[in-house]
Amino acid sequence: MSTRRLRGWLKPSLGTLFARYFFATMLVELIIIIGFGFLVTKLYENSDRDGKLQFMNGTVSLIREQLAQTPHRDWDRKLADIARAFSYPVKLIAHPPDDFEPEGHAALQGGRPYLDFDSQLLYVPLPHDPRLLLLGPLEAPASNSSWISEDMEILLLWILLTGSTLGTLIYFSLRPLWKDLLEVRRKAEVFADGDFSARAQPSKSRLLAPLSLAFNSMAARLERQMETRQALSHAIAHEIRTPIARLRFGLTMLEEEEDEQEWRRYREGMERDMQELEELFNTSMEFAKLNRNEVPLHWETVDLYDWFDDLVDLVTPLKPPGIALELDCALGNGAFDRKLMYVASRNLLLNAFKYANAQVRLTVCHNASGQLLIHVDDDGCGIPEAERDKVFEPFLRLDRSRDRATGGYGLGLSFVKLITEHHGGQASVSASELGGARFTLRIMQPQQ
Repeated sequence: MSTRRLRGWLKPSLGTLFARYFFATMLVELIIIIGFGFLVTKLYENSDRDGKLQFMNGTVSLIREQLAQTPHRDWDRKLADIARAFSYPVKLIAHPPDDFEPEGHAALQGGRPYLDFDSQLLYVPLPHDPRLLLLGPLEAPASNSSWISEDMEILLLWILLTGSTLGTLIYFSLRPLWKDLLEVRRKAEVFADGDFSARAQPSKSRLLAPLSLAFNSMAARLERQMETRQALSHAIAHEIRTPIARLRFGLTMLEEEEDEQEWRRYREGMERDMQELEELFNTSMEFAKLNRNEVPLHWETVDLYDWFDDLVDLVTPLKPPGIALELDCALGNGAFDRKLMYVASRNLLLNAFKYANAQVRLTVCHNASGQLLIHVDDDGCGIPEAERDKVFEPFLRLDRSRDRATGGYGLGLSFVKLITEHHGGQASVSASELGGARFTLRIMQPQQ
């Protein structure tokens, strides 16, 4: 994602973000209130109907007694007189409306009053008369002079109060989050523009604290990878100059040389230079793959003494004359990738052969934490303490006096460090009791 697209993606302001969360929260709240009110109405509808019927029992009984004492022909006049004492109409009807509920018919046929809760009309059957007594509407309709109902006023007041409270909480909750996001965004833009040292400040909010930590961790890893790749590319460019210069010189000499023996000698030298270039590129590619963790790790449990004894036999032919190689290996098992550990151990021993005067010692054991320790000591000149951290850098050769025949490409110890870290361990260098340098590999062992 480009810097321009990143800025466009994070363009919304704090006000926009607040509005989105606020209106979404209020909409959810309104839906919850309406749904809860509807649910409560349905759940308590029958209870309210029964309560109102019980409340009206006394009124119904009183009207029935009055009608029982009055001749049938005078019932309408009597009801008109009774209705003056009530705030709702009281009259006789021949039958219920056509859309009357079946539940109401069943109640009336059973001689029980029925309350139409929606219309607030009370239907009362009369003894010895097919007509029905109708009371209501029991509740007066809302006045038309008010454009908003009382329930709506309560709802709006509730929304206003909760909205202001929630809005304040949302704003002050989002504000530190937004500041942290802006900080990460600014550092991401700086990082995307090429400043790989950019790091975000620690987040003040707990919610986004992992984000800034993850960004800083990612930036640190990318910075290290970029530095390694840049150093690798610069080093490769530097290393290939010498064989290319020799190839160019060889081509010039081939064109001018007439002696067949000398011509063949220059041709063989050019073939060696081409082989050297190929080995350099292959070694650099393997180093880059290992640095990117693209080499799979195959853990195997081995007998330590047998494995390192075989290693000593394999490297002994490469040992210079006059150098003694000693193995001090503890009995027991260890776990590592055989192929990678062979490369790391072999490189350490070959490096020790270069600098040792007369003795190299390979020590293998476990420490108290269960780590596998591999020490390679020599009695050479050692490594100055100020340069020990640099010894594992790629293409670095502390001994500038050595030529290519013995100096290699300067990747041997870099391979050692990468292979050890690939095993979850650590490579280090210190002073040896033999007088030279001690290289130590700490290899983590998998849990059993």
